[in-house]
Amino acid sequence: MDFDARQLRQLIREELTKSDKDEIKQMISKEIDSNLKKELKKALGAELSSKATKDEIAEITKKVMKKLYKDLSFHHPYIIDRIKV
Repeated sequence: MDFDARQLRQLIREELTKSDKDEIKQMISKEIDSNLKKELKKALGAELSSKATKDEIAEITKKVMKKLYKDLSFHHPYIIDRIKV
């Protein structure tokens, strides 16, 4: 199918409708999401399985829990009193 320059310019200048734009966005989004998920699983799978990473996550969690407990006990003791054992 041969186009002359005028026909080619007309095709290029054709305005996309809102539904065309939405469809293009959805296609791009799906492709990016699928590729991103694959790459993220690869990267995190290897990283999270290491002992050093697990230890680091445990230490950070402990620090956060300690700070939360201190804040609750000093500034909001009524919250601790409401805990049923």
